[in-house]
Amino acid sequence: MKDKIFAENELREMEKRTLDRLLEAIDRDDNEAAKKIANRMYNEFLSMHDLYRNWITATLTEIGEKFGDEVLDDVMVEGVRAWWQPIIEKLPKSEDTLAARVKMFVSGLHGHLQPLGIKEDEEKIEIKLRPCGSGGRLITEGKYYGDNAFLKIEQPQKMTYGRKDYPVYCAHEYAMEKVDIQQNGRPFVVVEPAKNLGCDDCSLLIYKDPNKIPNKYYERIGMTKPKNDGAES
Repeated sequence: MKDKIFAENELREMEKRTLDRLLEAIDRDDNEAAKKIANRMYNEFLSMHDLYRNWITATLTEIGEKFGDEVLDDVMVEGVRAWWQPIIEKLPKSEDTLAARVKMFVSGLHGHLQPLGIKEDEEKIEIKLRPCGSGGRLITEGKYYGDNAFLKIEQPQKMTYGRKDYPVYCAHEYAMEKVDIQQNGRPFVVVEPAKNLGCDDCSLLIYKDPNKIPNKYYERIGMTKPKNDGAES
């Protein structure tokens, strides 16, 4: 029988959550160890993030290639509904809670582990992902090229905001808007995709008064803007 390859203390250390190891390093004032463990935790999460990102994109690719755009559209919308609708429902609803809603949304975006650029004007808050930690990085990593390329939706349609050769992962943005409009009449956030996807930054726009969301954001996905009900965020 071979000798053991791990000492008992090594096994116990491997059992711990990385967060617990980080907190232990902070408690003992070991700054260098804490920094090292924090970077390790980032890399662990990024690896899992990209695993699921690649998994869902590969699944959408299989659906699109085997069953076509109509089925892909249906699956995209219902798949997005499963996670986006509960998030929408949890957002504060009163008129004075826009700041809280924006902060909650931004907190979720930090799960992509990339820096953000945020601007505010009198009309809206604009959030840029620099770079986009999911769809944008798929493009820059070359995942839409080569023998095992992910699907690009060839024909311009609602799912692609009227653009051709649209990366399949990025089509979930359309589904988010559609689900939100179906449930609430107006989307909490609309997307202005970059002209050069993967090279330039896409913008996520949150209008302070949802009645002022331009018609084009409804029309591009085949929906009608509701009449002004006087409600503001």
